[in-house]
Amino acid sequence: MGQMRFAIPRPERLVSGAVEQAYLAGSDGVPWECRAWLEQDTLVVERDTRESGYLYVPWHVPGRGRLQLCSGSLMERGRTYCLPVELARGTVHRVRQQLAQRQAGGLKIAADFTERLKAASATLARAVTSQEHPLLTQALSEDAIRQALDLGDQLCAAYVQQVQAARRETGVSGGILWGSRLQTPLEGTRAESFQDLCNLAVVGQTWADWEPRLGEYDFQRTDALVAWCQQHQMRCCLGPLLRMDKHHLPDWLFLDDSYEEVAPCALALVEAVVQRYRGKVHLWHVAARMNHEGPLGFSEEHRLRLVVEAVDRVRSLDARTPVVVSFQQPWGEYIARQDQELTPLYFADTLLRGELGLSGIGIEIDYGYWPGGTLPRDPLEVSRQLDRWEQLGAPLMVLVAAPSSTTPDPLASHPARPLPDLQEGGVSPAWQQKLAGWLLPLLMAKPGVQAIVWDPWQDDQPHELAHGGLWDVAGQPKPALQTWAELRRRWTM
Repeated sequence: MGQMRFAIPRPERLVSGAVEQAYLAGSDGVPWECRAWLEQDTLVVERDTRESGYLYVPWHVPGRGRLQLCSGSLMERGRTYCLPVELARGTVHRVRQQLAQRQAGGLKIAADFTERLKAASATLARAVTSQEHPLLTQALSEDAIRQALDLGDQLCAAYVQQVQAARRETGVSGGILWGSRLQTPLEGTRAESFQDLCNLAVVGQTWADWEPRLGEYDFQRTDALVAWCQQHQMRCCLGPLLRMDKHHLPDWLFLDDSYEEVAPCALALVEAVVQRYRGKVHLWHVAARMNHEGPLGFSEEHRLRLVVEAVDRVRSLDARTPVVVSFQQPWGEYIARQDQELTPLYFADTLLRGELGLSGIGIEIDYGYWPGGTLPRDPLEVSRQLDRWEQLGAPLMVLVAAPSSTTPDPLASHPARPLPDLQEGGVSPAWQQKLAGWLLPLLMAKPGVQAIVWDPWQDDQPHELAHGGLWDVAGQPKPALQTWAELRRRWTM
């Protein structure tokens, strides 16, 4: 049993839920199963291993709001660490590390960047050597964090700009799929906007909608959406066919929710959907979020087996149409509080090594939603995680959601809600636009990312995540839609 302790000179910098969301991870970023608690002004994190690791913890960053920051490498020791110092050390280190990697790949950076990085390092050094004055140490640490985050933003922006310029020179900038999830066929302005800005429509229903009673299927809504795609010559992705979220499952399934009873029903649904729509869709989204235990409590072995059998069933019925499987919480935050062997990356890697005929892997970045979503991270950390997923060697489809409000959303079905402190002053359409302004270009710059899907398109129809659409409940476009349009045109010129 290993334990690390972190002193917090100003405990108010810990945001709500910080104890539940703090965890230790290895060098690969995969969390260990942890227990965390506060003892007055000290955060205590305990796990079963004594290896050196990295602390991930949500922190209030002045001027930015809530961010999941990462420490440098920490060995277990009896002496208490100073939390802000270690977060500053980790943030500065990430900038240095990414700078070295990008420069090795030919990245050119502004002339003053190195000097600013030296200044951030000097601020960190002052924080480390001032620990006999805790409040001064925290102030210096937070200044070092701010400087390093600004540099990280600049580094990512330079990377994106140079990738975009290189693709324009080689003429390969227009190959990415841009899509969004539709809940109903579009008309008028929204239809024109969708056709102008997207070349992929994601459609489908929940299992509960498709099969409200055992063996009785209702495909009316999906029929209409697929027909709309055909009418407008829009590529169509159908799915996910298999997902075990509680709000996705029909009530009758819980009468006997053993794996032996559920698996044949799930595969029968997959077969019915594929038989009905094969030849009409361009991509099968076979399974989603099966890295999570879900309400049925299936073991990892059972979930893996069900995905394998579902992909095999689709392939046996439609050997030509590409298939993908997606994973939620790509950082694996949930593993910190569960006994799990299959991390999201390992789950995906196992499927790819099984040579099932997967055409790609999907990752769901539900930014700022909790529980079950992606804890907010800075651009440099997002870039680093995308690099890990690219190492799988499979094309990536990234499904993005981000809130524009924290007010109640009666049309949202997922229990996750936007974190209230994502930004100082509150979450707003402007915040959603700001996020889209750096996240979408970063995704487009990654060579492994072949499709970007914003989920959903609109908030005035039943949807999953609260206030996540690009059109509001009044049927008006949000500012993020304009950002989407500008980026779409810029990257496809």
